[in-house]
Amino acid sequence: MRSIVFASGKGGVGKSTVTLNLGLTLAAAGKRVVVVDADLEMANIGILLGIDATPISLHNVLSGENEMQDAVYAGPNNMRYVPASLSPEKMERLDLDKLPSAIKKLDDSSDFVLIDCPPGLGPSAVAAIKSAKEIVIVSTPEPSALADALKVRALAERHGVKIVGVVLNMVLGDRSEIKKEDFETVMEVPIIGLLPEDVEVRRSAALQVPVIIRAPGTAFSRAMRLLASRLSGEKLAIQETKVKKGLFSSIMEFFGRIFGRK
Repeated sequence: MRSIVFASGKGGVGKSTVTLNLGLTLAAAGKRVVVVDADLEMANIGILLGIDATPISLHNVLSGENEMQDAVYAGPNNMRYVPASLSPEKMERLDLDKLPSAIKKLDDSSDFVLIDCPPGLGPSAVAAIKSAKEIVIVSTPEPSALADALKVRALAERHGVKIVGVVLNMVLGDRSEIKKEDFETVMEVPIIGLLPEDVEVRRSAALQVPVIIRAPGTAFSRAMRLLASRLSGEKLAIQETKVKKGLFSSIMEFFGRIFGRK
């Protein structure tokens, strides 16, 4: 089993979107995948999937109320996921030291455990990074993101986590951006994926249907399949998922169910 944490030094680089869509892509190729939402303060995986609040989450595991296996749910493409709670009250009584052992309990049933790390370098991010054997740094080709990515690299090295590489997201390909080669030179880490800026990603987030499912032919989805093949080290035969019309609720209904509003 490969446990890989996806981390970024700053928010807004699309880390959760990358983690989830990569997990769905690997699962569509027949890999046994679990995506863990370890962003304990700003959980996003469930929202991106259009899933209502779940009865048991990673918060319950880290507070000692439940076992990790109790918090695993079935998702699209036979991918499984462990959600984090959207309730601010659940932040109390969390024992971050439990996270590595909780992740390890997924070993026997998974080929890949992909961990969505909180942005930044706070205690929750450190706990998520320490819980994985490998790390992929998600960034964008701009100076501030590069500076923060360097901090994440240093943190990973400090804790002995193998750095697989960097995924550059939201790439426009114009002169305003740091070139791939220059980014690699400064980071001293290979760029393993270039994901283009794609309007379908934003639309898919609004509709709460992952872009790899909703728009498999778009530029982002094609680049995601290349990333999945590179990360797995093999050419993957990926089955597309059919989406039924009317399957997902409106955004207002979704948040109304989560927060108990009609």
